[in-house]
Order: sequence, then C-alpha cells, then structure tokens
Amino acid sequence: MPSIFRNEKWFVIGSLLVLLGSAFIAYYFYSSWKTLNVVNLPVPDCDLAKGTCYSKLDSGEQVALTIKPTHMPVLTSVLLEVKTDNISVKKMFIYFKGAEMNMGEFRYTLLRQKDGIYSTQTILPTCIHDDMIWHAVVHIEANNKHYSAPFVFVNHRPDSA
Repeated sequence: MPSIFRNEKWFVIGSLLVLLGSAFIAYYFYSSWKTLNVVNLPVPDCDLAKGTCYSKLDSGEQVALTIKPTHMPVLTSVLLEVKTDNISVKKMFIYFKGAEMNMGEFRYTLLRQKDGIYSTQTILPTCIHDDMIWHAVVHIEANNKHYSAPFVFVNHRPDSA
C-alpha cells in the first residue's frame, strides 16, 4: 500500500479525534455555563461610616462589608473586610467606582483570613468634591453560583483648615 494512503488514514483518524474532543469540551463548558446561577443581593440601606453594612437574602445568604477606620480617610490605607454567611467561597473580589465622577474602576482581591472573613487593604482616591459617592460591589464565586452584593457609601473629604 502506498505511503500516501497510510498518511491519509491517520489524517482522517486525527481529524475525527480533534472533532470529538472539541465537541466534548464545548458540551462541558455549555453545561457548566447553563447551570451557573447569578445571585444579586439587595443594596442595603445603611451607612458604612457608622459601621458594618449587611446585604441579606431570604434564603439565608448574607454578605457584610466593613471599612476600617469607619471615617474612611482619603489617601490613607483602609481595611476592607467582608464576612459571608451560608456561602461557600471560591474567589472573592470587590470593585469600586465613583458614582458622580469617573475616577476609574478599582478591583481588589479579598483574601481569606479565617472562616467566612476576607479582607484587603486599599487607599481611596480623593476627589475635588467635599463628598464622594462610591459604588462598591462584592463579587463572590461559589460552587455553582456567582453572588453580587452592591454597597453605596459616601467618603467625606477632610476639612482643609
């Protein structure tokens, strides 16, 4: 049998294996995407300058955000601490974005400190306005769910006396 026919046979077999592998990978990603649930927690009606804010669902899941120190000094390091209840966390991020002024979007990875508590250090940028309204969203990747917990807070510019 000429060698050209043997090479053609292996080419066909290789092509079929690539096609079957691609179909398997596509099915795997489609099935995991199809079963992924996005859970949006409500915006809590609270003031982070007065302490911890809690965003809760009726089903028991809860995300709490604390900023220390609570007076949130600008251009000074602050600790962001997130506590979760009834959520098995794989990864956690927090995004900040100015509501009234485009200061860019800031993303920080929250690192596990102990059971259900995650934290990171950051510096909040200053603004020309006396009060800067920030939108913070905690994103949590869990087993088959992605949680999104929004928080709104005001950062007051220090007096320049």
